[in-house]
Amino acid sequence: MSEIIYRPYQDSDAQDVKQIINEAFYIHRYVTGSLVLDSALELYLRERLLASTWTRVAVKDGRVVGVIMGQVAGQPRLGGRVKNRLLIWAHMLRAGIMGLPQWRSLSQYFAFGPVYRNLRVKAREPLTDELTLFAVASTTRGLGVGKRLYADYLDHLRSLDRTDFYLYTDSLCSYGFYEKQGMQRASEQDMNLVLDSGQHHENLGVYLYTGTTH
Repeated sequence: MSEIIYRPYQDSDAQDVKQIINEAFYIHRYVTGSLVLDSALELYLRERLLASTWTRVAVKDGRVVGVIMGQVAGQPRLGGRVKNRLLIWAHMLRAGIMGLPQWRSLSQYFAFGPVYRNLRVKAREPLTDELTLFAVASTTRGLGVGKRLYADYLDHLRSLDRTDFYLYTDSLCSYGFYEKQGMQRASEQDMNLVLDSGQHHENLGVYLYTGTTH
């Protein structure tokens, strides 16, 4: 069996990480069209990088098979901020140029922002340190990649004397993993999404979970 290497995220990991994000979070179900989907994945990745202070990826056979990112209050943000901001603006512009139907599809992605803010208010807890991204490729699930990445994140928090953190997830994702790790659902809200190129609507549960390093 090939060795799995754990290291910080690098720029060259972007394509692999976008594929993992799409698979894990089902973004292709509510953002349709190959070009607009690519823009949504770029926006998601670049926003996560801008929000984060720490990263770790799992690499197997030269490909990234798992990723985790976190933000710790008071710690310096990751480098490459100018590049990531420029890419965000470029892909927003591309979506606008592609026309109104594509922009409407991408608008479902943007709808998560206000919901996340509302979940923070409803949680009624001091929320400071965030697990900003966590996803593992299906091809390596069961090999302990997710548990190792999650443990590395907790170790990072402990090294900075941090104890509490939070994350956002939804009913399309494997949120049961967080409950198995002892995290608690602090707030939730339903969203109505148009999925699979308009074939049906679905109420998506969006959740905020809180956890500790204990």
